Formats: sequence, structure tokens, C-alpha cells
Amino acid sequence: MDKICANCLWWSANHVKPEKAEGSYPCYNPLIARDMGGNEFCEHWLGPDSTEANVPNHTPKGSMTEPNPNPVDGPVEVLIVTHAKDFDWLVMALKCAQRHLRGFQGITVVYPHHQRENFAPLLDQFDVKLHGFDEIPGKGFLQHEIMLASGDLFLPTTTKYVLTCDADCMFRMPTTPEHYFWNNKPYCIVRSWESLTTEDPQRPGSKVVSDCLMWRDPTNHQLGFSTPIFGMCMNTVVFPMDLFPKYRAHIAKVHPEGFERFMLSGRNEWPQDRMDFTAMVSYAYKHMPERFHWFDTEKPPYPVDRKRAYWSHGGIHEDIRKEIEGFLNYQPTPEEVTRMHE
Repeated sequence: MDKICANCLWWSANHVKPEKAEGSYPCYNPLIARDMGGNEFCEHWLGPDSTEANVPNHTPKGSMTEPNPNPVDGPVEVLIVTHAKDFDWLVMALKCAQRHLRGFQGITVVYPHHQRENFAPLLDQFDVKLHGFDEIPGKGFLQHEIMLASGDLFLPTTTKYVLTCDADCMFRMPTTPEHYFWNNKPYCIVRSWESLTTEDPQRPGSKVVSDCLMWRDPTNHQLGFSTPIFGMCMNTVVFPMDLFPKYRAHIAKVHPEGFERFMLSGRNEWPQDRMDFTAMVSYAYKHMPERFHWFDTEKPPYPVDRKRAYWSHGGIHEDIRKEIEGFLNYQPTPEEVTRMHE
């Protein structure tokens, strides 16, 4: 059955059905940027049951699958900051991590103290460490961002690098720390803010703005400088442990009230005006560029995303559950098996 473009879920702009032009619909997918006929088949079409809905894929041309040839020069800890509402997602994420991750120092799950009874059973099911924090009512998401930038304060002292990950991110193939390094450095995949826009097919010369462009102004405000890059192309990012205190000190220098007070003074509802990945990656791009290898999505090749990101607020419907079960049943190649046991 052909798919109707007027029902496609690409970007929030497509959630509001525009008036149909003569025989066509405007498409806001930046991979297409053209009119589509009302019943014309499109390989990028996303319907209401699509597991990609509301999660823009910034790395569709990722093709590099080889890990860095040299071992990482220090322990890498996986950091997941979450809360009880996403517990079911977290369990599936940990199952995927248990199935596919090898060579990492460990996994630390950070959660609000008052939800301890929700998270304590994880210690019997998985090899994880738990770290609680005192949640301020009405500030949960903002504190999530604070904890994500504070790994040096509570992760094992042996940690040299931190792989940040969300509870709704599912590893789908064998993965080692070396898969997040290139040229013996942790890599970041970025793109320009301008690349998040595309020509509006209905209004030649004008621009349609993708959802992610909304984060540019709050990122610049938080950092105190204009950054040329969007740094949340892949929200599993490896940061050197010493980036966190330097980043927090920078924010405190820009905002005299200090890092935590500045973060907590923001909006706790969507769209938030306090940033995590976009700000931390942009800080690294300006102040620690030599510590990373930088890939640009507009200039392939770059590494494949070894996990699948979902939208936890959308719930775990049956198609998502089946897809994740497929990740858990993934059969590695002989080469992957060899690397996993090296």
C-alpha cells in the first residue's frame, strides 16, 4: 500500500497538516526537501507506528564499523542518568548493554534518591553501580542535565573516559570502547546549525527549520559564545573525565550565580532552555578540540551509530519491543566474536 505523505511524522512541522497544494504535499524531511504526490511511495516515510517518530536520525550515512586499532588508554565507564518513569526502558537498555558491550569498566545508573526502591532490584539482575541524588521537586530534567555533567564527582576514581547514554538508547551490535575512538581519541559527530534547515518547497527561497535548530540560542546563551556546530548528532558520546569540571567552571564564569543555580533556574518543561549534549560538545569543540577527533555528517564517511535511540515519552509499543528483541538476538560475525573476547 502506498504511503500518504500528509501523515508522515518527520519533524513537528509535519504534525500540523498543511493545506494540500494541487496534487502534492510539502515535505519537511531534510533528506527529501521536495513536494511529494499524495499517494507517492517514499522510503523515508514515517507513520504513527514508526519506531523512529520524534527521534531525528542525524547519522544516516554512518558507514565506518571498524574500531580504533589501538586499545583505549584508560578505563571507560558508561553513565546513564534516568528516573522511575523510564525504568522499563532502562531494563531493556541494560539487557542490550549486557548482550553487546565488552571492555568497558562498568555501568553507573544515576537516579533520584527517593526512587531507590525502584532501582535497587537492578543490582540483582545486572552488573551495575547505582548512584542517587536528592531531587528538587519540579526540577527533575534540569538535575538530569546537571548529573550528566558531573561524572567526575561520583564515578569510580579510576575512570578516564565516560560514555554518556540515555535509558532509551539500545545497543544493537557488539561494541567496545574502541568503537568510540578514532586516531586514538574519542570522536564527536557534529554538523553545522545551517545544515538543520532546508528549502521550503512551497515557498522558494525561504527556509523550513527542523526541530533541532531551536537549541542553538539556548546553547549559545549557556556557553557565552556562538558555536558553529550542533553537537547532539549521536547522544552516546565519550568525554574525557577532566572535561566535566572544566565545563562546569566555564558555565560558572559566564553565569555568576554558578553552574547549578544557573541550570536550575531554567525551564523544566519542553522546550528546555538549559542544554546538555549540545553545550558540552560545543565547549569541547572550542576549548579542547585537540582532545577529540571530529567528524562532520556533511562529509562522510563517519562511524555508524551502534545503538538505536528511541523517544521514551512515546511509550514502548509492540513494534519497538520486537525491534529491541531483534537487537538481543543479533548474531555477531566471527570477527566480532573474536574482538569481543580479545
